[in-house]
Amino acid sequence: MTQPDTSTHQYDAAAQRSLRRVTIASVAVALTLVVAKLGAWWLSGSLSLLSSMADSFMDVLVSLVNFAAIRYALKPADSDHRFGHNSIEDIAGLVQFSFIVLTSAFIIFHSAERLINPQPIEHSDWAIGVMIFSLCATTCLVLYQRRVLRKTGSVVIAADALHYLGDVLTNASIILTLILIQFFDLEWLDPALAIGIALLIGYHAIEIGTRAYNNLMDKEMSDEDKQAIIAVIEAQQGIKGYHALKTRMSGNKPFIQLHVDLPGQSSLHDTHALTDKLEKALLAAYPGADVIIHQDPV
Repeated sequence: MTQPDTSTHQYDAAAQRSLRRVTIASVAVALTLVVAKLGAWWLSGSLSLLSSMADSFMDVLVSLVNFAAIRYALKPADSDHRFGHNSIEDIAGLVQFSFIVLTSAFIIFHSAERLINPQPIEHSDWAIGVMIFSLCATTCLVLYQRRVLRKTGSVVIAADALHYLGDVLTNASIILTLILIQFFDLEWLDPALAIGIALLIGYHAIEIGTRAYNNLMDKEMSDEDKQAIIAVIEAQQGIKGYHALKTRMSGNKPFIQLHVDLPGQSSLHDTHALTDKLEKALLAAYPGADVIIHQDPV
């Protein structure tokens, strides 16, 4: 039986290890924060902490989805999925989009309720301490995710990093609010900041959802990417022209397909050498891409 080609699988071994580690770190951080915030909310009765705890619980669910998606996406192509399993990243990106939007709506609802019915906060020192710990842990996680994202460009990690960046802003606003409430009558500040942050998170979530949706719908790569691809093609000597250029993304894996015009009198060996050179040039520009080149004699 013919074996599937796994030579263009998107991630190398180092990138695969990084993706697995960062998803495990996300789950560990989220679980720790749920427990810590649950205790602080129980002591203080702070609605901000309750909202933050619910958000962290959502993080656990999202991180588990990410962990499953990354493990599946890293599987090499097989006889049933000859183009690989990268599309699962886009599906997970849409799932994350839904979670983030729901979380934003949850924060806005509770913040509006608190604007109307402000409540005193007890044991604010404990609450502040837990939120400082949450801020530090989440900041470290986001920095780690950004480092992995620069190496892999994973849609899932991009969405997760965005969500946790929103958590950093939320944690900082809660800390500031709890401190101000201790000394000033500014109960309205907490829900006002939370609403602004939730709207910002929702706006960026739309960008993540749009990217994942476009990938699943096989939308062409960006104009900048297509111009870069065209530049690579036109730089190749011996190729008289090209047409029927098609591109798309699956997760973070590019797919490039085109027809090239080659001298009709050239031998099979020469035409193969020309197309092989073009394929290598495209792979140098887009590592891990799936490149299909059809030869047309002219």
